[in-house]
Amino acid sequence: MDNKHIITFIILVVIILSASACPKSTSNDVNHDSSFDRKDIGMNIIDSENNIKNIPVFNKRKVFTLEDILEEKIKNAIVMGALGEIKPIEEYGCFESNESSIDYINKDGQIIVKEAIGVIVNPPMNSIMNSYYDMLSFLEEGEDVLFILLDGFGYHQYQYAFENGFLPFLGKQPKINKALSVYKPVTNAGLAAIITGKSPAENGVHSRKQRELETDSIFKVVEDLDKKALYIEGNIGILKTEIEPVLNLDNNGDGFTDDEVYKSTMEAMGKDYNLVFTHFHGIDDSGHTYGDLSLETMEFIKRVDAYVEEIASKWKGKIIITADHGMHSTEYGGDHGEFRYEDMVVPYIIMDGGNQFE
Repeated sequence: MDNKHIITFIILVVIILSASACPKSTSNDVNHDSSFDRKDIGMNIIDSENNIKNIPVFNKRKVFTLEDILEEKIKNAIVMGALGEIKPIEEYGCFESNESSIDYINKDGQIIVKEAIGVIVNPPMNSIMNSYYDMLSFLEEGEDVLFILLDGFGYHQYQYAFENGFLPFLGKQPKINKALSVYKPVTNAGLAAIITGKSPAENGVHSRKQRELETDSIFKVVEDLDKKALYIEGNIGILKTEIEPVLNLDNNGDGFTDDEVYKSTMEAMGKDYNLVFTHFHGIDDSGHTYGDLSLETMEFIKRVDAYVEEIASKWKGKIIITADHGMHSTEYGGDHGEFRYEDMVVPYIIMDGGNQFE
């Protein structure tokens, strides 16, 4: 190869590497909307307490990094995709926007997350997927486990309820952690993540449309350990699980099933179950109707708090309490299913049961 061909080859290599590397952009180059009044358009950037920015889909190709948008070095962040993928932000990774989506790519231009929905900066240490592994660890150590799922109870709701006197029991617990939900933050996907320990991309449930799990749940593991589990639900089954849930109708016609779920859970106390998994829906129902921080929802949170206190006092073993997703305010009440901190960050509590609460 003569010098001319060598130079031509080097130039081509430089061009290829330049094309695949993330170009330097500024926040002004990437138009964004910080109002968060649009639903699932482009990509949202949040942390555990704030909705930071919305990055729209552009009409022409744009490549940018997270640092370009936030104008600071980010050491810890997670990107989530439309099908529930969860990937850490890499040092040389960047985003590529086209007419239909924003993709997360590596330094070689390979797509890591197709259709990135959101990025959370400095995410909580816990995930709702930890629920599976915490349940499994306690069960393998010979501890019985009571798992309480408070549907639609975001961490910001917990904080507001605590500060305003609506959590007389849970507010007294010494350690309440934040946990990250999954995308899409709806009951099917959240519940699936909790009982499998897998992301929606792995367990196959990433929206309200899916009910079939593609991996074993904690209920199958309990059977394999030759232990007994009881799954208590509201008035419908959410997912197809290895054991049938005990369903509870709204027998007294008050518009909620939580009093019936509470009664069914209390009836299970003192029996030989190693895992009792109970799902309260009323906070979510009230939040949809009245709003996530409304007085009506706060009063309902206080009602559920009393249920939890009574159940916890009767249980001899470990107790795990979390939510499948949170909820944000809307013009007509509340909703969830978006990549925003109100929907994505929930409380996570582990405590011992027993009569020490009396």
